[in-house]
Amino acid sequence: MTAKKIRPERKSSRYEKKNCSGKLRVEVKVDEGEISEIILMPKKGGCKYNLQLIGRLLTSMIECNIDINYIITQLEDTDPCPAPLQRWKRENGGKEEYGLGGCPKIILGAIKQKLGEINGR
Repeated sequence: MTAKKIRPERKSSRYEKKNCSGKLRVEVKVDEGEISEIILMPKKGGCKYNLQLIGRLLTSMIECNIDINYIITQLEDTDPCPAPLQRWKRENGGKEEYGLGGCPKIILGAIKQKLGEINGR
């Protein structure tokens, strides 16, 4: 039995939002109608290596057949990161527009967006 060949994609949808140190890009890959991989691509900042590890751990959870709804619940239950909120309050006079609760909420948004695309919403 031969391994399935990898087909490069011309265009991959990426979810990108501002976090506390720049931008966090999230790519959620789908295989056979199900989420198969979550790739986190932080632009810079002290959390860069932690975010790369979190992406690998999320992908490992998916590979271990953990239900995506359980992963979503865990991300929803994560406390928001205070760094983006403080930054946006300082820069925008108290209005928090972009932080979405920091990186966990950005990852959550990317997963929900991809599930919406899969389910046709």
